[in-house]
Amino acid sequence: MTRNEDESSSPAAQLPAGRELRVLALNVWHSGSKVAGGTELIADLIVSNRASIVLLSEATTATTSVAAELARRGYEFNAVSSSDTGILTVFPIEDSADLRWMVKARLTVDGKRLTVYSAHLEFRWYASNLPRGYGPGVPPPDEFAEYNFEKIPCGPVTDLATIQWVNAASGRPEVIGTFLADAKTELAQGSSVIMAGDLNEPSALDWTPATANLFDHNGVAVAWESTRLLHEAGFVDAYRSMYPNPVTHPGLTWPSDNAEVDVAELAWAPEADERDRVDFVFAHKTGLELDTVGIVGPRGSIVRGARQPETTLDNFAESPSRWCSDHKGILATYRFTG
Repeated sequence: MTRNEDESSSPAAQLPAGRELRVLALNVWHSGSKVAGGTELIADLIVSNRASIVLLSEATTATTSVAAELARRGYEFNAVSSSDTGILTVFPIEDSADLRWMVKARLTVDGKRLTVYSAHLEFRWYASNLPRGYGPGVPPPDEFAEYNFEKIPCGPVTDLATIQWVNAASGRPEVIGTFLADAKTELAQGSSVIMAGDLNEPSALDWTPATANLFDHNGVAVAWESTRLLHEAGFVDAYRSMYPNPVTHPGLTWPSDNAEVDVAELAWAPEADERDRVDFVFAHKTGLELDTVGIVGPRGSIVRGARQPETTLDNFAESPSRWCSDHKGILATYRFTG
């Protein structure tokens, strides 16, 4: 991108007086290494969206490399990372912790406390493949292990108990339970809480009777456990709260089109419509008010192994000419209440 004359100022200085929190969540796909100049593209995205909190998934080395690239451009971001997730922010980091599937940071914003979590959950036991007639990537010796992520010869699996069993075996709902216990402590200590990332699991608000015959759900409606637990604990799904209709605004984030990558690398179920919303921004209803939310990324997805433009009514915050990932990102803006 072409740098503007005012681009050398810190993004924090660009924020309005009300201290808008601009939260960008993105799976950066092998630390941005799958596309030429991936580090620079991620930095471009942060700058163009004036993100003040960036929550990265699949970011083994990206967090530090992107922070260095931003610093080279005159943008100072504080950084913490785990083996797979990372947080970049213009706000002071008071403390941080590696929660294995998440990394956590306590921030101070104008004297207020905000705790943010970046998540990337288990990709195997991908139960949403089953209704689409594909293996969920279950390791041996469990049921469906013989199919890995390949097509199931006998066709789609639509039994809800089976789908929920495979999903629970992933450990994702258990990870969310651990997060909720940690977040409860943060909330009790007066902190606002945001959690975002690639959950590798759809939303209970998306696989509904209204979408049962869309996206190769094959008549199945599933109350996916991880998001169900989050909703029950008072965490609000930013995109679905503002765009509640999963038919007109499905908010699909994976698999995203990427013009610089062969379609075979982007699709896992090449004979199915495997599109899903698996990337999220959640905030606890206490202390934060959502202003805006949109998708960041190409206006195209991969459907049955082919590139396809999206014709939904989804709100795209930005669609860069070059893209760094096989996922789309989410940009949500918040303000403190009270």
